[in-house]
Amino acid sequence: MALMYEKEGHIAKVGLNRPEERNALDPEILMDLHRTWMDINQDEKVRVVILYSCMPDIFCAGMDLKTAVPVLTKARAPESDAERWLIQVGQQVGEAMLKPNIVKKPVIAAVNGFCLTGGFEMIMGADLRIASENAIFQMREASLGIMPIGGGNIYLPRILSPCRALEILLTSGNFRARTLYEWGFINHVVPSQDDLMKKAMEIADKIAGNGPLAVQGIIRCFRETRDMCYADAFKREMEIGVPIFGSEDAREGIRAQKEKRKPNFPGKY
Repeated sequence: MALMYEKEGHIAKVGLNRPEERNALDPEILMDLHRTWMDINQDEKVRVVILYSCMPDIFCAGMDLKTAVPVLTKARAPESDAERWLIQVGQQVGEAMLKPNIVKKPVIAAVNGFCLTGGFEMIMGADLRIASENAIFQMREASLGIMPIGGGNIYLPRILSPCRALEILLTSGNFRARTLYEWGFINHVVPSQDDLMKKAMEIADKIAGNGPLAVQGIIRCFRETRDMCYADAFKREMEIGVPIFGSEDAREGIRAQKEKRKPNFPGKY
């Protein structure tokens, strides 16, 4: 299977698994990713997502140059249902690559090996990012004579400083995990791929143990207010947060605190 999808308690794990193509994003896997994100949104039991690679030396080689790119650049007409989906559905392709923040639950990207172009852009749409020491990131589009259109021009200057973002985009250079950690793009760097999933699960377990309405509210508030002025952002924070204060989750959290036990959040208002 090109995409591994499993649920472990409140955690969904989504693994890229195209060994021969080095996890390049072809129309089929993009369509599968979109369907997976929709399923995660609809499953109330899922509270956090881990996106990872099943391969030890690469996270994602970017868009598939043999299938996706020729269709997107109109070098040939689409031949399969997935290729027709790729050019017909418009925004859903961006949603497959986690834009514009299509998943309603927090997404943790666990990155090892090479993370290139479209793969790099995809993890920009994640909420938290963990990388192993061997992770290398590159936006190589400019070296190919094309411009990134998967969100890199928009996300990077907002996540990093504009000068750091432009250095990544304009040079097409390789950037190691430690460098991007120091620049504020990565949350944690771990020694190996085994440590990578261990750390991702550790963080996912902490998030999954918190109130699901509160977690989703925090994610919504962050995403929706980052481009607002202070006055509008504070107003939106209240609009999102006040209903959560009156929810079943909030009442259960307070009860559990008083009774000195672990809360059992129902995930309901």
